[in-house]
Amino acid sequence: MSLLSTGDRVAIVAPSHTFNDARLAAGIEWIRQRGLIPVELPDLRRPHRRFSAPTPVRLQRLVQALSAPEYDAVWIVRGGSGMLQLLDALGQAAIAPRPVIGFSDVTALFCALDRLGDWPLVHGPVLHSIVNTEAESLAHLEGLLFHDKATRIPGESWLPGNAEGALVGGNLALLAATCGTSHQLDATGRLVFLEEIGELPYRVERLVQQLISSGVFRGATGIVLGEFLNCTPPGDALWTLRDGLMELLEPLGIPVLAGLPIGHGRANYAFKWGQPARIHNAHLHF
Repeated sequence: MSLLSTGDRVAIVAPSHTFNDARLAAGIEWIRQRGLIPVELPDLRRPHRRFSAPTPVRLQRLVQALSAPEYDAVWIVRGGSGMLQLLDALGQAAIAPRPVIGFSDVTALFCALDRLGDWPLVHGPVLHSIVNTEAESLAHLEGLLFHDKATRIPGESWLPGNAEGALVGGNLALLAATCGTSHQLDATGRLVFLEEIGELPYRVERLVQQLISSGVFRGATGIVLGEFLNCTPPGDALWTLRDGLMELLEPLGIPVLAGLPIGHGRANYAFKWGQPARIHNAHLHF
């Protein structure tokens, strides 16, 4: 069954950072050309520090997007930061499952919604990033949303083996930020996906250690690594990011598949958060 259909009304909401109007307009036009009806919620542009609007306003509009019966889906405008401030209130709101599309800061929202029920979540480009996303990734996104197309992507086997389970995860820093909260990711029986941007290797390692120490990987069947953009060590370093990650992940004793074209770069293949997936012969099937 497809996630979206022609004529669906999509709530456009900005619960995180401020955004560029031209980039948002390009993203909205992209979904309009695919037969969807974008509906911009009020108060998208009430800048407060680095956020799109003050926290109470962002929360009100996010709850509206997730609860109002006139919306068939929700598409997040931009990531950045700010989502964590809104999560605790969602459990008391009368929200109802519907497709939610986004990534980056949206990872925290996915963790919270996953705890609140069976939500059809899509880890994929926010509207702000569609204009910078390659055509192949956008074609894959369209197929996933409208035709529920399965696919497989080759990766690099860091720790060999086959594994299967629901595919969950997202931005490493946001997953770490939910540790110790009621929104912490439960990866039991699941494949955990990680990606990051702009973090120095020592910080990447520290974030992964936080997931390990918090028990996030307890019961996980495998780990899938996407793009770690601008996370490379200094040019004179005699070690790589892989060296540090392997030192942490190898003791877990589960397969690790790396190099997937998912993250903050131009290639950003969407996946349904929680969909059945498997690591097989150095490919991710989902």
